[in-house]
Amino acid sequence: MLNLLSDSPSDSPTLDANQRQALIAAAQAKYGPEIVAPILQRIFPTLSLPPGASLVQTLIQLGPDITSDADTIRALLLRFGISDATPPRDSQVIELITSLARLAAEGTTLCDVGALVRALSSFPVNLNWANVIKAFDWPDRHGVDTATLKLLIAILVNCPREADPHAVTGFWGTWSNSLYQLKLLDALLSLPADTFSFVSLPGRRIVTVDDMANASPTIKSLAANVQGHTWNSVELFEVLVRQSCSESIDIKNCVQEMLDKALKISAELVHMGLLEVKDPRWSEIRIECSQKLLNMFLAGHPNHQLVFMRLWQIEPSYLTDAFRDFYEESPLNITRILDVAQDLKILENLLEVRPFTFSLDVAALASRREYLNLDKWLLDNVNNHGAEFLHAAILFLEIKMDAEKAARVSDPATESRTMSLNPQIIAVFLRLLRHNSAKMSREDIDYCLDVRNTCLQVYPRLMSLTPGSDAEPGLTVVNYSPEIEAEVDAIYKQMYDEQTTIDEVVSLLQRSKASTDSRDHEIFSCMLHFLFDEYKFFQSYYPPRELAMTGYLFGSLIQHQLVDYLPLGIAIRYVVDALNCPPETNLFKFGLQALSRFESRLSEWQPLCQALLRIPHLMEARPDLTAVIHRAIVAGGDESLSSADMRGITAGLTADPAPVFTAIQPDTLEGEIIAPPEELSDKILFIVNNLAPSNFDSKLAEMQEHFDDAFSRWFANYLVDQRVSTEPNNHQLYLRFLDALDKQPLAKLILQETFIKSAALLNSEKTAQNSSERATLKNVGAWLGSITLARDKPIMHKNLSFKDLLVEGYDNGRLIVSIPFVCKTLEPCARSKVFKPPNPWLMAVISLLAELYHYADLKLNLKFEIEVLCKGLDIDLDAVEATTVLRNRPSADSLAGPPLPEYVADIDSIPMGGYDPAQVHGDPQVLGLGPTSPAESQRAISAHIEAILATLVHHVVINPQFPSLQSNHSFKRAIQLAVHHAVREIIMPVVERSVTIAGISTRELVAKDFATEASEEKLRKAAHLMAQKLAGSLALVTCKEPLKSNLGTHIRSFLAEHGFNEQIVPEHVIVILVQDNLDIACSAIEKAAMERAISDVDEGFAASYDVRRRHHETRNPSVFWDPAAPPSSFSGNLPEPLRIKSTGLQPHQAAVYEDFALDSKRRVVTSRPSSTVSYRNEQMGALYSASPAPDHTLHNPPAMNHQDAMERFSVLLRDMEAVVMQVPVQSLASLPPNHDIRHMVRQILYLASESLDRQRTPLLMSQKIVQLLYKSSSQLGREIYVTLLDQLCHSFEDVAKEAITWLLYAEDDRKLNVPVTVALLRSGLVNMSLQDQQLATNMFKEPRPTLLTFAANLIRECLSSEPPVASQSQFAYSLEILNQLSQAGKVNEEPSTSVPTSALPIRQSSVKPETEQLREKLFIWFQQWVAIFQRSHSPEKAFVPFITQLTKQGILKVEDVSSFFFRVCAESSVNSYIKCASTGEYEYAFQALDAMSRLIVYIIKYHGDASGINNDQAKVHYLTKILSIFVLVLANMHEEQGAVFQQKPFFRFFSSLINDLHSIEAHLGTAYFQLLIAISDTFSSLQPTYFPGFSFSWMCLISHRLFMPKLLLSENREGWSAFHKLLLSLFKFLSPFLKEADLQVPSRDLYRGSLRLLLVLLHDFPEFLSEYYFTLCDVIPPRCIQLRNIILSAFPPAIILPDPHLRNIKFDSIPEMGPIPPILSDFASGLKNGDLRNYLDQYLLNRGTPSFLPSLKERLRLPGGVEGSSESYNLSLINSLVMYIGVSSVAQAKARSGSSLFVASDPGVIALQYLVTNLDVEGQHHILSSMVLHLRYPNAHTHWFSSLLLHLFVEVKDERFKEVMTRVLLERFIVHRPHPWGALVTFIELLRNPKYEFWHKEFIRVAPEVTLLLESVARSIYQP
Repeated sequence: MLNLLSDSPSDSPTLDANQRQALIAAAQAKYGPEIVAPILQRIFPTLSLPPGASLVQTLIQLGPDITSDADTIRALLLRFGISDATPPRDSQVIELITSLARLAAEGTTLCDVGALVRALSSFPVNLNWANVIKAFDWPDRHGVDTATLKLLIAILVNCPREADPHAVTGFWGTWSNSLYQLKLLDALLSLPADTFSFVSLPGRRIVTVDDMANASPTIKSLAANVQGHTWNSVELFEVLVRQSCSESIDIKNCVQEMLDKALKISAELVHMGLLEVKDPRWSEIRIECSQKLLNMFLAGHPNHQLVFMRLWQIEPSYLTDAFRDFYEESPLNITRILDVAQDLKILENLLEVRPFTFSLDVAALASRREYLNLDKWLLDNVNNHGAEFLHAAILFLEIKMDAEKAARVSDPATESRTMSLNPQIIAVFLRLLRHNSAKMSREDIDYCLDVRNTCLQVYPRLMSLTPGSDAEPGLTVVNYSPEIEAEVDAIYKQMYDEQTTIDEVVSLLQRSKASTDSRDHEIFSCMLHFLFDEYKFFQSYYPPRELAMTGYLFGSLIQHQLVDYLPLGIAIRYVVDALNCPPETNLFKFGLQALSRFESRLSEWQPLCQALLRIPHLMEARPDLTAVIHRAIVAGGDESLSSADMRGITAGLTADPAPVFTAIQPDTLEGEIIAPPEELSDKILFIVNNLAPSNFDSKLAEMQEHFDDAFSRWFANYLVDQRVSTEPNNHQLYLRFLDALDKQPLAKLILQETFIKSAALLNSEKTAQNSSERATLKNVGAWLGSITLARDKPIMHKNLSFKDLLVEGYDNGRLIVSIPFVCKTLEPCARSKVFKPPNPWLMAVISLLAELYHYADLKLNLKFEIEVLCKGLDIDLDAVEATTVLRNRPSADSLAGPPLPEYVADIDSIPMGGYDPAQVHGDPQVLGLGPTSPAESQRAISAHIEAILATLVHHVVINPQFPSLQSNHSFKRAIQLAVHHAVREIIMPVVERSVTIAGISTRELVAKDFATEASEEKLRKAAHLMAQKLAGSLALVTCKEPLKSNLGTHIRSFLAEHGFNEQIVPEHVIVILVQDNLDIACSAIEKAAMERAISDVDEGFAASYDVRRRHHETRNPSVFWDPAAPPSSFSGNLPEPLRIKSTGLQPHQAAVYEDFALDSKRRVVTSRPSSTVSYRNEQMGALYSASPAPDHTLHNPPAMNHQDAMERFSVLLRDMEAVVMQVPVQSLASLPPNHDIRHMVRQILYLASESLDRQRTPLLMSQKIVQLLYKSSSQLGREIYVTLLDQLCHSFEDVAKEAITWLLYAEDDRKLNVPVTVALLRSGLVNMSLQDQQLATNMFKEPRPTLLTFAANLIRECLSSEPPVASQSQFAYSLEILNQLSQAGKVNEEPSTSVPTSALPIRQSSVKPETEQLREKLFIWFQQWVAIFQRSHSPEKAFVPFITQLTKQGILKVEDVSSFFFRVCAESSVNSYIKCASTGEYEYAFQALDAMSRLIVYIIKYHGDASGINNDQAKVHYLTKILSIFVLVLANMHEEQGAVFQQKPFFRFFSSLINDLHSIEAHLGTAYFQLLIAISDTFSSLQPTYFPGFSFSWMCLISHRLFMPKLLLSENREGWSAFHKLLLSLFKFLSPFLKEADLQVPSRDLYRGSLRLLLVLLHDFPEFLSEYYFTLCDVIPPRCIQLRNIILSAFPPAIILPDPHLRNIKFDSIPEMGPIPPILSDFASGLKNGDLRNYLDQYLLNRGTPSFLPSLKERLRLPGGVEGSSESYNLSLINSLVMYIGVSSVAQAKARSGSSLFVASDPGVIALQYLVTNLDVEGQHHILSSMVLHLRYPNAHTHWFSSLLLHLFVEVKDERFKEVMTRVLLERFIVHRPHPWGALVTFIELLRNPKYEFWHKEFIRVAPEVTLLLESVARSIYQP
């Protein structure tokens, strides 16, 4: 070698370059590189080279293998004069590398550049390798080729780390070809980490583990994960930031693309890197990318902790500013901000961020989580910032309270826009403001008080409502003990359940307030706080009836002065805020109801009156309210005496108050007032100021000289407003001046300005209260009359109607302004020729004034104004005939109260307490009971009829044979309304007709019969008796049939409205209801007719009564004859018994009339209205019906005083006790009707009613009767006393309250009397439910043996008596307590043996009975919800009380019980469907399932995290739990039922759930999508592979219109992976059926459904299919060509497919072929087994071993597979392999950037060509089928695989392979469309291009049918 290579002459080598290389290679092959290398190192310094041979040429000739050793190259460098003595220069190195780079770009194989770099670096010289890298800055370069990239990598990797500067720094400088610099960096960054990484080179790092030395282990591990990433380079980001500021669009786009790639790889490094660059310039790209990343990390990226920690280290202000902006975007983000701050331990710094509102919100939340001492922090800030901080704190509270108020009044309900503060936090703020008020300005103090009041309104617990409390509001939070709250809750429950009236609750409040007992005060305060606290629920959750009751109670608090001062102001604010809501909302209706209760007190609060007038829709809803308010304003006194804090009551009211007077309407003047220039206006004003009679002419001339018509309106306004209104003495002077000016437009404007000024003064509140303003008004009125009436010019009615003005003044209490104005305006009529008296128009106004003068109760000053006017007009006021305009109008006081809100259909059932019918028409504040329509109100039903109708509902009967309906309140209410409406419809015409006929008959007969009767009383008595009898009987006969029909119709109608259909209440039940209530209804009409007949008769006989009265007074001895009686001789001819005597009627003749009174005593309806609480049931009515009240119609003995009545009562009691002792009968019902005992009972009741003291006497009587009742030993005695007590309770409300309260709640051992208690319960005097509750309460508190014995005996007696007094369920509470005591061993023998065994179930030790008992209980609760869901139009409003009860019962609190509850719900709802389906009742089959769905949705809607932080997560967790239970139920039934599994109920449930969730999507916000993901996970658990019986329903559910689109349209495609998972589950299930190709009917239908689903996705969501195409096609069997074709035909909507025929276009030149398509499928996962992916990567990078391909071929076979069998190959592995090779090859080709995309010499092409060449036919088919999967829309992958297939068709010489390829392609087109574009293009190219000689292949003509098929397909896809 030495001879051949070195000994030759240096310029004449023996061997040429190829021979030299071959020699050295042979030596290395024979002896090994280790032996040859030292030889070469010796030879190369003297190497023989031809003349002119350069170092570069020599290195290239030697090749990479020979130059792989650095020492060898160093020896070669010595040959070219480079040695330690003469080391290389920078220029030499740059030239050398540049030459190598250019050769490499041309495709030349280089030497080993790495060894070269190491060799050059070994010389003792500091080479500038950075300049070497920068030498690549070639201006002509645009693309990056692989060779250059490898060259750069070799330099960078082999450059010594200690080199200064290092080679890599060459990239960080500014290049002239910046775009090439970026592309080189992009290519380097795209390489795998084991190939190249910038982290391995010297440089500054964005983040390292050392930076996080003090951080948590989590953050350290995150830092460790990213610190080794190639993007972890500060210098790299400096380059990108610098280039992002470039003006070149291409450079900016390149930077953007690089950053986009980096975001997908490591968003953390990008965010930190962009911020760590110190470049102050922030380009648009940098800003946009940083903001995008900031939002992503703030939203909750997994690595956010690392990012924020590093950002805090780099730039703290950036992070705090970001937090502030995030907060301003939505204040609700404060929770996320605080979480991050706490993680980073930067809370203290965050609290320094401004504005203060931000730091205050952070502090408030931090305090709530106990991160911060809020009091100390606030105080420190006050000390540091003073008044500024205090003002910010007030502003902060205002923002929070406004947001809270807005959320409460919104309809439907919405969440607050900010994080709510709890009352404790607010108290801290208010204390701070209170204690530092000295540091605040006066304005801030007022501001603070306003905001404090708002805080109290939103959180009323901040103020003490205890009577007499002097605690300052806002400083503490009021809490109550559980016992107090429970007692108050029970009071309100009784009120809403109608067990007590609202007025009784008000009375209780009054007593509690007046009490001296502190506990009563606590009860009072708690009741008010409960009511105030409920305000936030009025808008969205209160049903109409309860809302009306609450409004009535709320208004009563104000009316009865139960609250005062600040709490009163807050209560009034609640009402005003409610009235400000739209009229259709609940709050407005509440406000209207409350306001109607305290209208009479409006005059006490002038600001409230002003506020109400400024609510336009209130005035529209209550037009009568305007007059009421104006009267209140006029009557208003000194506001300083008001007991309410009215501060800020008008805040937020923008509307102007409605004008009081509408009778004055000035014409509208167009345009604005144009003022003259200042100089001119000064001259005009000077002229007017100095105008006087003495200088009139000169001033007139000056004015004429300066006046301009353009300023006429300005001058008119000035003259009227400033001069006329204040200078009445100059009116005539100004009139003369205006006449002399003679400006016609000015005169019209003067008149209109006068009207405008008059209207303003008339409608001003100030005018009504200020005498000086009224004087101004009189001046303007006098002026108006002077310029119109005095000059015979009329005042147009459209501008001013005098009579209407006076009437409006009268109605609104404004006569104090309207009368003086009218009088002053009319006074000038004295100077008129036309309008002076007796002008009819003038006299009409004077007549109205006269009516006011005489009848309106005017003050003297107003009367004086009228007198002055009449005197000036020379009119005698006494001679003027007053009008009747006002007297004939129905006064406001005579009208019924305000119309009831329409929303309460059953307002008459609201228990508002005592009621007097007369007050309905006497007091406008009284609520009318009973719904009235406009038509009914026009009938003018009189008071006594209304009274009868009002009490009628209390006597409605529901037959006891329907116990379930009898106890149903809604059913009873419906029947009551039906009876009420049926009677109301016909009562008036029936009564009118009956009374008219009876009246005529009575007048005719009685007038004749009593013509000679002088006694007025006898006449009256006879007329009454006859008229009553005739009218009542006629009404009874007339009404019965129509009433019967009416009742049936109305009962059906109202039952339907209340949710009772024909299935629940059959027709026969309605017939019974009609029969039971017909007599009651007829009795009501009969009574109305009888009462009406009396007044009608008295009116008809008024003259006859008067004649007899005068006859009696004159004591005339002559025979009396009624002049009204017709003279007739007929009576004289009658027989003696019938003849009329001159002395009057004979006794036997009078008896005829008295007989009218004899009638069987029917039980008639009393007309005394009462509370809706009934103290008497139907059994009592039947039992004691034989004891009618005494008849006092014919005589009225004098009333007795209290003492006499009680003495008489004692005597009667003694007598009655004596009689009872002697009577053998033991039942009151067995006594004869006329028995002495019955008579005594009537006398006692009569005594009570006739006593002068109607309060004390009945009360003392009842107390005595109760004492005797418990002493009585006989059954008869007990029945008598119970009867007496019942009658007294029924007649006297006070007795009812006291007696019932004592009987129920008093703790007295005398009450432990079983017979007495049974009698009370049987009579209905004591409510069974209340007795049970109270008895249970007493036993629970103190289980005394005597009490327990009493309870047991009472229950036994009630259950075993005949008939039973009560059912077992009615003693539920008592039985439960006894059961518990029995188990605890606290019960003596008596109770345990006394109670029937059925009443006390004994619990077994086994678990099963308890579980079954619990199941039954839970089932009942669920059935209640189903009933609510079925009958309620708005189940959500009933949900809150229902769920509250569930929670109280502990059902939702305990995990096991709640899970069992949902299981019971699921099972029972499914069983309900199965039961209904089996009987064919499909109409109701799904109701339970729908109800369960709605229940779950409502629970999720209102469910939240206890801390209020992770509400969304809590909702998702809860739904997941519920759905998992439902899945278990489905799984259980699927296993049990097997082939007969019912899937429809489960499908209905999930479908309803999806629908119901969608209905509250807006409310759920961000949680909605997370809930859908939870449902998706549930569907994944129910996939057909696990539950084939559910497969059809399952497929319908995953494609549901409210599920699939929601997932696929989700933001950032977050739902795609979930739906992809479901779709894979579907095809995995179908795969076995499709592989066999033997589809039965079910599987065929499922396949068709799947096909349609894919078509929908192809049409609506093609991007989804195109990006997941690989995994979807991988799971679909290869034989399913059409399914695969649909998926492969999908392409992004932005792409337009070119013509697949590609006429005159080359395949490579299509621009759409360039981009790499996005792929979401994980195609590399199949290569993980056996480390196949690593081997494959090595091979594709030209580092593989020769044995790789053969081993790869073997890996594709299934283990143990037999060649030729159907399962020989691993198809998934083949698909993954082909995909991976194609994607990698395309990526490498893209990196080369400049060469063709498809290169036949690429390792990937070689590998696939090897496989298809060496595999059998089946393997070839599978490989080709896998390749064809990537022939889709135009993209880089389609290009590569299409080129690959065409290349293989040419290169693989095996004709069999070409036949297989033809078959694979042909299969794609013999199925229905769509056909993938890429497959079309490829097949058309194969058929069309002569290069492939397709039509000359032998396999085409192997059979005629094959040829025909190919030709047919060719014609269909390509026209040659």
